[in-house]
Amino acid sequence: MMRVGIFFILILLAGCAEDRKFEDFISATSGEGEQEFLRDSKLCTAEKDKFSHKIQGREFGFEGEHTGYLGCMKLKGWSQKTSS
Repeated sequence: MMRVGIFFILILLAGCAEDRKFEDFISATSGEGEQEFLRDSKLCTAEKDKFSHKIQGREFGFEGEHTGYLGCMKLKGWSQKTSS
């Protein structure tokens, strides 16, 4: 029974994880590629809960649970593409 509970939690956590895609962002500098995006995204994912990133994200106009991540990415030179 314990294994079933742990298995369920792992599936739930994996399903809630968000994959950020290179195709969803644009770099402020044209030389930035997918490797740089992945490096910056990994760093920003780790630092998204920092108070400074949340404040910066709000100053950029972001709201909600992704404010810290998007603020960090913006500081790194990445902007989220808007869907038209």
